[in-house]
Amino acid sequence: MNRKLIKYLPVLFLASSVLSGCGNNNISSMKIERLNNVQAINGPGEADTWAKAQKQCVGTANNYTSKVWFTLADGAISEVYYPTIDTADVKNIKFFVTDGKTFVSDETKDTITKVEKFTEKSLGYKIINTDKVGRYKITKEVFTDVKRNSLIIKTKFEALKGNVDDYRLYVMCDPHVKNQGKYNEGYAVKANGNVALIAERDGIYTALSSDVGWKKYSIGYYKVNDIETDLYKNMQMTYNYNSARGNIIEGAEIDLKKNTQFEIVLSFGQSENEAVRTNMETLNDDYGSLKKAYIDEWEKYCNSLNDFGGKANSLYFNSMMILKASEDKTNKGAYIASLSIPWGDGQEDDNIGGYHLVWSRDLYHVANAFIVAGDTDSANRALDYLVKVVKDNGMIPQNTWINGKPYWTGIQLDEQADPIILSYRLKRYDLYESLVKPLADFIVKIGPKTGQERWEEIGGYSPATLASEVAGLTCAAYIAEENKDFESAKKYQEKADNWQRLIDSLTYTEKGPLGNGQYYIRIAGLPDPNADFMISIANGGGVYDQKEIVDPSFLELVRLGVKSADDPKILNTLKVVDETIKVDTPKGPSWYRYNHDGYGEMSKTELYHGTGKGRLWPLLTGERGMYEIAAGKDATSYVKAMENFANESGIISEQVWEDTGLPTDSASPLNWAHAEYVILFASNIEHKVLDMPDIVYKRYASK
Repeated sequence: MNRKLIKYLPVLFLASSVLSGCGNNNISSMKIERLNNVQAINGPGEADTWAKAQKQCVGTANNYTSKVWFTLADGAISEVYYPTIDTADVKNIKFFVTDGKTFVSDETKDTITKVEKFTEKSLGYKIINTDKVGRYKITKEVFTDVKRNSLIIKTKFEALKGNVDDYRLYVMCDPHVKNQGKYNEGYAVKANGNVALIAERDGIYTALSSDVGWKKYSIGYYKVNDIETDLYKNMQMTYNYNSARGNIIEGAEIDLKKNTQFEIVLSFGQSENEAVRTNMETLNDDYGSLKKAYIDEWEKYCNSLNDFGGKANSLYFNSMMILKASEDKTNKGAYIASLSIPWGDGQEDDNIGGYHLVWSRDLYHVANAFIVAGDTDSANRALDYLVKVVKDNGMIPQNTWINGKPYWTGIQLDEQADPIILSYRLKRYDLYESLVKPLADFIVKIGPKTGQERWEEIGGYSPATLASEVAGLTCAAYIAEENKDFESAKKYQEKADNWQRLIDSLTYTEKGPLGNGQYYIRIAGLPDPNADFMISIANGGGVYDQKEIVDPSFLELVRLGVKSADDPKILNTLKVVDETIKVDTPKGPSWYRYNHDGYGEMSKTELYHGTGKGRLWPLLTGERGMYEIAAGKDATSYVKAMENFANESGIISEQVWEDTGLPTDSASPLNWAHAEYVILFASNIEHKVLDMPDIVYKRYASK
């Protein structure tokens, strides 16, 4: 037997794959029987929330066939997506353990969780949840069926005190079909001798079953008569409903006397028949073969990437897999910002978008990471996707669903410039008429003042946005010349040159209250950075003179080649920014987006609900490292800091706490942060800023 194969296929379970609960295994002749309609009472249930955003892991099959994505939080399944990456259908799936008499234990609250990856180069996981008081242990292996729309949860229950007969094990599933917990219809069916629990809304069906069947099951209303309410009230399952419509919860008991090792499969379809048939097919397939195929796909992808002479590490590979996994499989090239809903456990159904949307800016950074890692195919798909998003007025919306439909409607000029820079880097001069020219014309028409800067909260004259505009128009001029549109090329370059000369007069104050009074401000509401102009900080941050607010984003001037790293104004601002918004955490240095930021939790005991206090952003640590490289210095300390900010599964979050450097409940993972790490890691090895457009640097910063 191939010993290398053994190394990459750890075998946890020795149980046979005999499907004792599935009865007749002839899927082709399967009949689906809806069970007697025992309707749950007192519906429709209380309003539910989404799952917490602090994900431990994310995963999907590395192909376009299996259109299921999953996340893990607190040692259990959290949001699951199908058939597109912007459509969440499940809030969570978790286990409860009781003795039927004296205690109820929730694995997400009452255990110590350890997460292990199947291999360094895969997005499959083993989760070990050990009861905090030492009574039991639950071990799960989680991944998706590479051939079908199914999530697989291979589970082993162990009694650490007493014996298995002393315990009862229950599974709970909280459907949120098609981004909504309300109006879900739940019922039970029997197929091939096995009971599947169905949830449906608006043409999407989920089917949940086990290879050992259910000892008992019930479908109740959230916080009224669901399984969790039942258990905490009665120490065991007493309700026996098989139909409900509203905020429903599916619950079932595993017969531990039948088997302590079993598979639970959650499958999806556009019809009841499709979901149930898919479920039965996955249950009847060989578990070991499915797991191997899942691992092999990811191993193959990682082995195709640039490993920088063997220097590539686990976080580099994990970041690339997370970015690759964030692409929709129907609308190819649509890479979302995150498989999470920030502060999701405090967000109700009306927050249907979360971060599973496409931002042109985030996609730009993701595409640059693909380029650096040698996966230009993925980068080109991202660019081709953006062509489909450009609207009739020649602009790209603030963010969109993966089908290109706008979600928020702000106008951010950096999001118009970024695709142009990406077109230049990929030498996609064929996109001039469809993408580059419309965006460049829009920038010329609207700029240099932007409706929103890159933090999406305020309009005005932003150093970071101006950097993007100048770089974008310079790249557009080059591409226009390649397409022999010399008139437009001249217009774009003249505008870029003019705005580059205006950057300091528009955004560099010489009368500020910080440091020596001379620095780039976050944004100028008027075309005069010395004016006494009051700006409102979003999310309850307050109202301040524009000269009081600084932001590390000014470093985009260097990153994009618009200013040199040793420019005195850059150096002055670095000192002021570090004195004002830098924090040295136990894991390394990081920065706030700007002083008085309100986008984040007010404290560790309360979630963010629109007013709060912004915390530190690991991606800003990466951006500072990129500046150091541009200045000819070593950025290893910043690389290490970003690595320290990652969790045990290699996930980097949007924000971290000042005193610990651990993730807040903001978006986690944040794909922008993972892209930033990849680019920083590679740029530090190569000793140059790898995503800098050279044509911009040669025109402005090298002089």
